[in-house]
Amino acid sequence: MSLSAFVDYITLEKRFSSHTINAYRKDLESFATYTKSHYQLTNLAKVEYAIIRDWIVHLSSTGLKSQSINRKCSALKSYFKFLQKLGEIDQSPMQFHRQLKTNPKLVVPLTEKEFQAVIEMYDHSHFEGSRDALILELLYTTGMRRAELLSLTLTAIDRNKRQLQVVGKRNKTRIIPLLPKVISQIDSYLAHRNKIEKAKYSKSLFVNRKGEKLNPSHIYKCVTAYLAKVSTKEKVSPHVLRHTFATHLLNRGADINSIKEILGHISLSSTQIYAKVQIPKMKQDYLTAHPRA
Repeated sequence: MSLSAFVDYITLEKRFSSHTINAYRKDLESFATYTKSHYQLTNLAKVEYAIIRDWIVHLSSTGLKSQSINRKCSALKSYFKFLQKLGEIDQSPMQFHRQLKTNPKLVVPLTEKEFQAVIEMYDHSHFEGSRDALILELLYTTGMRRAELLSLTLTAIDRNKRQLQVVGKRNKTRIIPLLPKVISQIDSYLAHRNKIEKAKYSKSLFVNRKGEKLNPSHIYKCVTAYLAKVSTKEKVSPHVLRHTFATHLLNRGADINSIKEILGHISLSSTQIYAKVQIPKMKQDYLTAHPRA
C-alpha cells in the first residue's frame, strides 16, 4: 500500500491538520528509507517490531529528542492501523510499543506587564504595522493557534455579535468572543488592507503587500521580533501567547471549562497543562498569606 493512499486517508477522512499531515508524511518517508537501506525491505506491511526498535535506537543515537521520536512513532502507529483497516496486516507491529519517557519543558508565559510593553510598541500608521499588531492581539486575546490564525477569512468576523468563527483541528469550528478594542484594531487593519488592489480578490484576512495569503513563517518571525524586545525568556513563539492567554485568564479567575472551549481542547486535561504554571505563584501566596505560615 502506497504512502500516498495513507496521506489521502488522513487528509480526507481523518481530517488531520496540514501540519500533522506533512509531519507524518515526512516521518513515514524517512522510515521507509531506513528499512530499504538497512534491511532491503520496501514493503512496510512486512515490517516487524524488531526493525522499528532498531530505528528508534538509530534516531536516539543521532541526538534526536524523545519527544520527536515519539511523534515519529505516532505516525507509524497511525499508518499500521490504516493497513489493519484495509486488511493488509492482521496485527500492528506497534501494538505493544510504549512511548519513550520525556521531561517536557513547561512553557513560561509572558507577564501582564511584558505584554503591555508589546502593546505600546504597536504602530498602526501603516499596513505592515497595523497587520502585525492585529496578529499579536488576536493570538493573545483569543488563544488561537498559528494555523487557525492563518486560516481566518474576512467572513469569519461578526462585528455585530463581536465574535470570530475559527476552524480548528479536524476542521472543527468554534466561536470566540472578541474584545471591543480588537474590533477597532480589525477595522484599522482592514482600512489599510483595502488600499491594496490585489487584496480585494483574497478571502484571507491576513495578506502581504502583494495581496497574497501570509506565509506561516511570517507569523513566527512577527511574534518573536516583538516578544524578544520585552522578554528574556528562552522560548518566545506564537504558542507562548496561547499559554499566556490561558494563564492570564486563570490568574484572573476565569473558569477553566470556559477556557477549554475557547482554546478548542477536546479534553479538560489538555487545558489543565496551562494551570501548572500557577503552582509556583500558588505556593508563594500560600506561604505569604496563610495564618500559620
